[in-house]
Amino acid sequence: MTIQQGQPQQAPPNSFIVTVVQTPTKQTTLMDVVVGSLGVAGALVLLALVLGAILSLLMMMWNRRHPPEESRLPPVA
Repeated sequence: MTIQQGQPQQAPPNSFIVTVVQTPTKQTTLMDVVVGSLGVAGALVLLALVLGAILSLLMMMWNRRHPPEESRLPPVA
């Protein structure tokens, strides 16, 4: 079989053509964006609360081991 210029190539008579159709994607709505942003903001708030609690515990432990200077000085009367 030779291919001549300007003419489309003919498929053999016993072949078939398969067309792959992609599934349609769901459109993103405004509510999807709002719910997603609230989820991210909630996760950041939760992370800030956890890190704040850890930092406060560390500062209380540090203060118990190293009390402020005025608590070690004798009272001035």
